[in-house]
Amino acid sequence: MIALALLLAAPAEDLQARLRHLEAAAAAWAPAPSPDGTRVAYLTTLFGTGQAASVATAGGYPIQLTDGPEGANEVRYLPPDAKQLVAAVLRDGRQRLLLVAEDGSSAVPLDADAGEQLLGGFARDGKRIFYAVQSGEKVSLRIFSPDTGKSAEVTEAPPAAGHQPAAGSLPLVEALAGLVALGPPSLDGRSILAQVRRSGSDSLVLVDLGTARAVVLTTFEKPARLRQPRFSSDARTVYVLTDAGRETLGVDSITVQGRARKTVYAPAQDVEAFALSEDGHRLAVALETNGQNLFSLLDFPTLRAQPLAAPPAGALAPGDMSWDRAGDRLFFGWRQADDTTDVWELRVGRGTATRLTRSPRPGLAPDSIPRPALIRAGASEAWLWRPKEEGKPRVAVLIAREPVRPVFDKRITALNFAGFAVLAVNGKGAEKEALEYLASARDLDGREPLLLNPDGLPVTDRERWSGVVTGPGHPRSGLELDPDHPDLRALVRYARRQKDTP
Repeated sequence: MIALALLLAAPAEDLQARLRHLEAAAAAWAPAPSPDGTRVAYLTTLFGTGQAASVATAGGYPIQLTDGPEGANEVRYLPPDAKQLVAAVLRDGRQRLLLVAEDGSSAVPLDADAGEQLLGGFARDGKRIFYAVQSGEKVSLRIFSPDTGKSAEVTEAPPAAGHQPAAGSLPLVEALAGLVALGPPSLDGRSILAQVRRSGSDSLVLVDLGTARAVVLTTFEKPARLRQPRFSSDARTVYVLTDAGRETLGVDSITVQGRARKTVYAPAQDVEAFALSEDGHRLAVALETNGQNLFSLLDFPTLRAQPLAAPPAGALAPGDMSWDRAGDRLFFGWRQADDTTDVWELRVGRGTATRLTRSPRPGLAPDSIPRPALIRAGASEAWLWRPKEEGKPRVAVLIAREPVRPVFDKRITALNFAGFAVLAVNGKGAEKEALEYLASARDLDGREPLLLNPDGLPVTDRERWSGVVTGPGHPRSGLELDPDHPDLRALVRYARRQKDTP
């Protein structure tokens, strides 16, 4: 009897140990190189809650830069040296900006205002930090001086006698309504870009910091997405990622004078991110293919493709791709199917990519994280993660607002460890297509699957699911499905209860 009890207890004990190892796995993403290229700052869960850290590009142990209980969500070096950084941290649910010493010894708030603080960027000499404070519908554009420790609001001067604002320009209170992102500034520090969202469509606004007036650079006939605006080195052109006038995201250019827009690079698949070197000669793009990313490098003005080393198969992590100041090295966060998310570097002309951070994954062997298989579920592409020990496993279906990528996800791995297969279906009608696929899948137990719905998408056939797990802001199940801070043990307990229910 004792031996039988031990035998029955072993799988549960083994599962709890594997979940403990999974919880301890860390990640690193959103890199920002220092102006001299000797260090790179990034976000990491190495210290628990996601915090800002930096590490030497030549290797070494990272320095923790922030330690707030709610974590950080952005960090950048202040030019021209590597002695100070600006970090965006969360306090009481609002984003706050801190001026942080490179050794992590001090952190000074940029502004005492209680509103949401959005970092826009820096003057090239580092003597001005541009940011916005957003409180409800009110937006205030401000400049902080690290030398004096004081900030000032960008305001329009009273009109001089006989002077009229430029034709077509708008006051900031009108131009910045619906602000979602600020920056970057031009290299000469005379203007700054702002992304606003109105009536379901994104628009790009150019702010003249001298006159405190703005013009709208983009006007779209239909709602369009717009991301990652970048100035050319002479500030005469703005490059932006958009799907205006087409089905996929591509890189467009917009001339500041005249606001003419033309396509620079728009292949058949989405361009998910791009990076423009400071001298304007190199354009790196990340293309989406089968849920993963491939890199291409193009030279201006010919746009002739250049070879670029590729990291292991995977996808970009949140955060921009960033060139160093010389335009020789490209930094990015990278997610893999069976390994941790980390910061990588690509050097132009080198044959391999370099992994700059190696986040710990204690107790997780190289082959312990299941890899997904690409399948078809109706008209949609889908990914299937199978547990290694189960012959015909029960199933959990994952649907989300953004396409699920074939990369390491603690939520999926935890369910695999608990004996569940996880089917992630992308696209419109994902719920229906998942159920139809499971009805014909002979190698899966598709009876009353569990539905993972972190974004709270509408569920039409709720009675066909054994349970529905939602995420933050959708507390029907009471579980956390936040991919960065999932409650793995609660998720597994809930899934196993549904599995054992007749």
